[in-house]
Formats: sequence, C-alpha cells, structure tokens
Amino acid sequence: MSDPDNAPDCDFCKSGHVITSTQEIAFRQWTDKGYVFCRTTIPIGVCDRCGSRHWNEDAEAIIQDVVRQEYRKLV
Repeated sequence: MSDPDNAPDCDFCKSGHVITSTQEIAFRQWTDKGYVFCRTTIPIGVCDRCGSRHWNEDAEAIIQDVVRQEYRKLV
C-alpha cells in the first residue's frame, strides 16, 4: 500500500489522493479464438475522495501477460 502523505493527486476529481494497493480482478477478453477468462492480481490506485480507479503500465503489462497465457490454452 502506498504512503497517503506522498500519494499523487487524482486525475479525475483533482482534489483527492490516489492510494495504491494490490487487488484481484477477474475479467474476460475477446480473442480470435473466442473469449478467454482471466483472474490476476494487479496494483490499482483508488482515489480517497471520489473512488475512481487508476492503473498504470505495470498493471497493463500483467493483464496482457495473463491474457496471452490463457489464449495459449485455447484449442
């Protein structure tokens, strides 16, 4: 979990601070072989004022890797 005193400002509400923690997400992604169903843990920032969720390039890379792994499992 990130330090609230050094947390970046929220891009949406401009007054809250984004606190980062890891969260498990589940999702499905369409591919040329059909849907792949994925579950993974990624770092997600949540604004302490408006509740908006933010994720960065690290989280996006994890998601892409999980989709690739599940895609390879499809027949």
